Amino acid sequence: MARKERVSPTVRVAVSGTLLVGALLFLHLRSTGEAVPVRKSLGAFPTAIGDWQGRGATFLEDEILNILKVKDYVMRRYVDSAGRSLWLYIAYWDSQRKGVQIHSPKNCLPGSGWEPLEASKITIPLPPPYSPITVNQYLIQKDRNLQLVLYWYHSQGRATAGEVAARIEMVKSAIARNRTDGALIRVSSPIYDSVPATSERLVKFIQAMYPVLGQFLPD
Repeated sequence: MARKERVSPTVRVAVSGTLLVGALLFLHLRSTGEAVPVRKSLGAFPTAIGDWQGRGATFLEDEILNILKVKDYVMRRYVDSAGRSLWLYIAYWDSQRKGVQIHSPKNCLPGSGWEPLEASKITIPLPPPYSPITVNQYLIQKDRNLQLVLYWYHSQGRATAGEVAARIEMVKSAIARNRTDGALIRVSSPIYDSVPATSERLVKFIQAMYPVLGQFLPD
């Protein structure tokens, strides 16, 4: 069972802003660096994940890809034995230099007409030998349609929920390893039965999917 933690609405402290400004300056001055490819193309991500079966992929238009500047991605619908759908989206950037950065769902979802209703973070236990991860959970609405979205940032084998924390980890990696690669992982679903039941179903999918990530995303 995932543990739910409320997101504090407080403004980020000044030191976080200073670190981000320093990050942008550092990456601008050090514009060269290692672009790290995926281990395998995300298009080959398994169509069978636990109790879920892939039922078709969506391909982004060139105009969107030019904006995102993503290096590789997969966007696929999965269906469980009860016929309930969910969507998996994994986008990978081999480098975040020269103005390239991961686009936050906080900006993309409202831009697509989805209104956030509730925001929280949940901690998901994973099968051994993996440690629990904390992810963002958003309840969103468009017209009368409700969806639940779980997402996090994944970089070099580490999962990070917060945007600011992910940027700080990127700066540390740029300094220590000359690497700025990273991924956004998002799992979403219409609401079936209730929000808690839908959240539990998405958590189970992530628990089944997470061990596969290491076959595709570099450590």
